[in-house]
Amino acid sequence: MPIRIRWKSKEYFGIALLLLGMCGVLQLFLIYIGQYFLEIGNYYVVILVPLGITLATFYASMIIFESYAQVERREKLRSQFRKSKTYSSKLEQILNFPITKPLIIIFAVFTPIFFITFYICTFFLNNTISFLTAENISAIICLLIANLIEKNYGRVKRY
Repeated sequence: MPIRIRWKSKEYFGIALLLLGMCGVLQLFLIYIGQYFLEIGNYYVVILVPLGITLATFYASMIIFESYAQVERREKLRSQFRKSKTYSSKLEQILNFPITKPLIIIFAVFTPIFFITFYICTFFLNNTISFLTAENISAIICLLIANLIEKNYGRVKRY
């Protein structure tokens, strides 16, 4: 993944914290579901594994964000003197917010794959191992999707 991360600058630090927080909220949602509905009783599995998965989904969302930002910078350089659109609906305004697209992609990929993998694994394994397997497979697929988006859509230049 040939991404150059410039997240310590003032411009991207707030966005990085927003992405990390929303990835943490996704994992909190899955912790709640895991403890109360999926009957996962091991606290180490329910707390420590989602911390690592939060970092993995955060990294994937950073990659997707950076690829969209790269395309946006390229378009801004190409069309500096065009007139901008004046009318946009509320939905377009929400989708044009910088962190919305990466989070929608991550949530839309992670959640269904997690539940599908969990229910397939419960046929062969117990609930705790199924939870671990589903979390890890979902995070790996999110990273692969982020890499695919970066390679095909963003075409981030190597530095």
